Amino acid sequence: MQKNNNKLTADAVKFIKARQSHVPGMVQCHINAFPGRFMTEMGYHWLCALYLFFVKHHGGICLVAVDTGDKVVGLAVGGDPNIRNEFLSSAMFRYPHLIFWKFLCKRLVRRVLLKELGRKFHRRPAVDNSRDSKGQSVVTGSGNLLSLCVLPDFKGSGVGGKLIESFKLACAAEGYKHLTLSVAGENTRAMAFYKKHGWSRSGKSGASIKFSLDL
Repeated sequence: MQKNNNKLTADAVKFIKARQSHVPGMVQCHINAFPGRFMTEMGYHWLCALYLFFVKHHGGICLVAVDTGDKVVGLAVGGDPNIRNEFLSSAMFRYPHLIFWKFLCKRLVRRVLLKELGRKFHRRPAVDNSRDSKGQSVVTGSGNLLSLCVLPDFKGSGVGGKLIESFKLACAAEGYKHLTLSVAGENTRAMAFYKKHGWSRSGKSGASIKFSLDL
């Protein structure tokens, strides 16, 4: 019975560009889908800032699946692969107290932040060819899928598949020729999902498996 209800509900779902008003619902989807991950461990307000940053960024591609009441039931967020690092760099100055507290209390947060700091201090900045003469971000050919998730009641409903196909079309329309993403190594269900939708495993980074797709 639950499966049929999900299917009927999925038929009524709309797939649209995310607005700022959708951010709280996007955060709830993220928290449900990614427990124990770095961004989730940083908390609700951090996630709100993250998704708002993507929604407002001219290089962000942010899609949501919403029901008839405009409730967010799924999301696909990504675009310019530099946006995540831009957010982290700005957040270091905007949320120092939150970062310090999470650094002390959360082992995962501490490990990720130390890794990020190590990258900044031990690598010379690369020449950024993804900016035009006015400092605007320009398409470099490769985009990134940061997050794709649906609420638990919508798993298996087809919403996730429609979201990823919509995301691919949106990226192609922006001029991207290639997409990348990372999946936690233990998330075999997600890996099977991406393989089903044409993505190929392309490597490994720590505990994450990398996937890629040519558009």
